[in-house]
Amino acid sequence: MVNWGSPSVYALPSPGQGLKAGEHHAGPDVDPDDEGEANRESVRRLSSWVAERYRSPEIQPRFVETCLYTNTPDQGFVLERRGPVVVGSACSGHGFKFAPLVGRRLAELALAS
Repeated sequence: MVNWGSPSVYALPSPGQGLKAGEHHAGPDVDPDDEGEANRESVRRLSSWVAERYRSPEIQPRFVETCLYTNTPDQGFVLERRGPVVVGSACSGHGFKFAPLVGRRLAELALAS
């Protein structure tokens, strides 16, 4: 389930765990080597959203964690050649869905003279 409203939220089943829910948005720039803490306001918004959608005011998170992913300003992919180097970043947390297409394009760029 995806809700592109405010906040932009996604939710999907997590077998054996319950429901995985998260906000899709750009957060602050962080050092990926630092284990960040979840934003309390974000957790509150997500808990409220899940409780409303699933009509269960008793819902509380079993655990909370952060996840990092790359983002471009327009949430598009970076697939280009820079001189002899091919650069590829299928960003924004949804690149895996486009893996075959991204792979094909990067191969084309690598093989181009």
